[in-house]
This record gives sequence, structure tokens and C-alpha cells, in this order.
Amino acid sequence: MTQLLIRTLVDQFKQEGVSYCHWKSNIDLSKTIEGELDIDLLVSVRSVARATSILTQLGFKAAAPRWGTNPEGVFHYYGFDPNLNELVHLHLFTHVITGESFLKSHLFPFEEMMLKNTYQMDGINITSKDAELVLFILRMYIKYGSFLDAMRVLRSEKKTREETEWLKEGSDMREVLSLLDAYCPVIGEKLFTDCMNAILNKASFPKKWLLSLKVRGKLRIYRKYSFLGSFFGHVQILAGMFTKRIRKQKGSKVLSSGGSLISIVGADATGKSTLVSETSRWLRKNFVLQTIHAGKPPSTLLTVPINLLLGLQRRLGGRSNSISARNKVKFSAPDSDSKPEVEEIKGLGSLIYAVRAVSLAWDRRALLLRARRAVANGELIVTDRYPTRLIGMMDSPRLRVNESQKGLIPSAYNRLAGIEQNIYRQIPPPDIVLRLRVSLEIAKQRNASREVVDDETYLQNRHQLTKEWSVVGARSLQDIDTDPPLADTVLAVKQAIWRSL
Repeated sequence: MTQLLIRTLVDQFKQEGVSYCHWKSNIDLSKTIEGELDIDLLVSVRSVARATSILTQLGFKAAAPRWGTNPEGVFHYYGFDPNLNELVHLHLFTHVITGESFLKSHLFPFEEMMLKNTYQMDGINITSKDAELVLFILRMYIKYGSFLDAMRVLRSEKKTREETEWLKEGSDMREVLSLLDAYCPVIGEKLFTDCMNAILNKASFPKKWLLSLKVRGKLRIYRKYSFLGSFFGHVQILAGMFTKRIRKQKGSKVLSSGGSLISIVGADATGKSTLVSETSRWLRKNFVLQTIHAGKPPSTLLTVPINLLLGLQRRLGGRSNSISARNKVKFSAPDSDSKPEVEEIKGLGSLIYAVRAVSLAWDRRALLLRARRAVANGELIVTDRYPTRLIGMMDSPRLRVNESQKGLIPSAYNRLAGIEQNIYRQIPPPDIVLRLRVSLEIAKQRNASREVVDDETYLQNRHQLTKEWSVVGARSLQDIDTDPPLADTVLAVKQAIWRSL
């Protein structure tokens, strides 16, 4: 499926006179256009301001690696293409920075060669095969001499040979050697030809490695790093790769605009869990992301013994009392003219329920404060549900002070109610909220098809509470109608999130 976003981008570049070219892996350009590969564009330094302005207008967002360094002159942009229903990753280069895959070890003065020698394919400016062949051979032999790259190159020998053949067949070797002499005179014609033929003739790796030593020696004037700089650069990259693996992250980028806490809230049967899963899958491909459930937080060290004892108490028969106390909690908006209904405190069962409510509040706060710290470091957090300060709202304070009852248990209960409300006041708001809406009729239909069916009265109550859900301080709060088919709802969710990031 064609990327409409990239088509629009190159059309805008043409209208605004942006000097650019697609300069790497042009043999796979059709896959790039169809969204299977990232896009590598070299943009003239004089055109950078216009190019970035167009990218911003089209909804692209700048990003950077979470771990390690990003080479100067290399920029990462992501845009959402509704035609693909996925993100498009654009590498924007202002200089020809290439070489070793991990470190981008060399800076070549090839901008003029790449930008002036172009042709068009599918409306996109492509660097000529003559110029691309010069760069391709040089960067492959830089990789052959790199220990970390050599193992990767050996696994893709067939693809390397196919690309070399494709470039050579479409090139005029006299023009290739002329460009080599003009822009990289340190590499002689014989050495370049020997390197190219070694690939085409399936030469052994030792022979390619020996040739790489000669090439790397002559290209040392273009190296970006000293020996120590290269060593510590690789250490930093490997440390980042190790951290990414330990944290089980698929993506490694963070948005330059900063992290965000994205909360998806809604009643049962709105498709909340499915949309949380789809959102996480979509963003996790490229960005550092965590998914958490604010309604069911993990226990902290402080609450582990409390939660264990409460679980034991429920097993021994105290569950019915706590549920009865819970069901008496009523929601009343703070600006309501009616007097809030206060639940009656009934002995030890109510007190146990209050302890559980405070323990749950503590765990939620701990989880969400950790999430905020991750956001402060640029990461994305997707939450299933989110608490408010409104008593009786879903995943929010459950306890209301009852001053009409006296005694030790009511006094302890009221004290716990004050603690619970204070804990919820300490939870900062999310950045982006998607409030899912669904008609009661559709909700009942979806509920009936579940393995565990909720009581209809309970479903109606939760449905009503969702309409009242609100939080102060969120950067964006958007309502999403989940009555339409899932594919349409997922697209609406992605567009709403991307606009708000």
C-alpha cells in the first residue's frame, strides 16, 4: 500500500524548491514507498529550514535515541500515515555520514555529488547509480574492517552482491571513476575496481578484509573519531543495546518534544483493553514505551503484607462484608447542589474495606509516580484506566468521611478516608486522555458475548460513571466513539494520540 504521506512530502519539497535526494538502498525503493523500510533523505544545508517546516506542517515529529548518542547532521522524524495506519520513519541527513553501522564512523564531502547527480523514480529524487556505487563500495569496505559490522555483513553477502550488480549494471564506469577521482581522490581506480570485483566474484572474506584495511587506511582523513573516541563510542552503544534488551524494549527513540502519559479510560465493553493493546503495539515499534494498568497496580513493599492479610481475610469469609461496604459508595460531583450520600459504617467489615482502599490508593500513587519519572526522561506510558480525585468515580477514592457516627471504628474509618483522599491528591494528571464512549445497547451486546458476563445493573452504573469522568490538568482530553467497527476506532485512537503528542 502506497505511503500517501511520503507522496505529499516530496510534492511539497518540489513546490518549495527543497534540494534533496533519496540516497541509500534505492534497490529497495518500492518497499520504502510501500512502508516496509525507513526513508533516507539527504537534504542540502541551505534547504534544511524549509524541509523541517514542511515536515512540521505534515505532522512529522522529531525524535532522538533514548540511549547512546545521535550523530550531528542526522535527524529522525516520524509521521502518521492514515493510508498505512502506521508510523513512517524518516532519516533526514544534512551531511553524508556513514560507514560503520553502529557508530556512523565517517563524514564524506559527498553532498554535492549526491544532490547534483539525480534522477526521478515514482516522483522521488534518487541519487544516480554512478554516485551511489561510489558511496556503496566505500561504506561496505569500511564495514568489512569493523569487527561488529563484519558479522552482520557476512549474513547479508547475497544481498550485498545483488545490490552491487544492480548499481553496476545501471552505471557508466567511466562516470563512476570520474566521480571517485573528483570527490574521493585518495582511493585509486585500481583499489576501487578490486573492491567491487571482490564482491561480484564472491571473493573470500579474508581477501575482502585485507582490501578493507587498505580502504580504511586511505579513508582515515574522513574518520569522525580518534581511537579512544571510537572505543568509548562503541562502549556507549553496546551499553545502550544491553539496556534496551534488559528492559525488553523494541523501540529505542524518544520524541524531542518530551514524553507523555497516555491514559485510555472507559466503562466495561468499550473495547478499552483492546485499544490499550493496539496503541502499545503501534508505538512500541519505534519508541521507548511502558504499558501499565492503573486500576490494578502491583503491590509495593509497604502494602505487600497488608494485601496478603486482606486476601486471607477474604478467603476466610469476610468478602461479603467488604463488597457490601463497597457497593454503598456513591458518586457525587463536587459542584452538585445535592448533599453527598454518606455510607453507613458497619463494624469491622467497613474498616477492613477502608484499609484496602488506602492500600490500593498507595499502590496507584507509587505506580503513577514511577510512570511520571519515566515520562520526565522522554518515555511514553500507556495506562489502562486512570484515577481522579472524585469520590466514587472508577479507580478513584472510595471512602467518604461520616461525621454523624461516633466511636472508635468510625473515627478510624474517617481517618483512613482522609488519608486516601490525600494520596489521590498527590497523583499528577495524565498528559493525554482518551475517554471511550459507547452506547448502552452496544455495551450490553458486547458484554453478553464475554466469557465472564457482568450484571446489567453494574454495567449501567459503570456506563454512567464514565460520562462523568474528568481530570484537571490534562493537556488533552478527547472523546472516542467506540460504536463503529474496531478498525475505524483504532484509526481514530491513533490519530487522536498522534495529534496530541
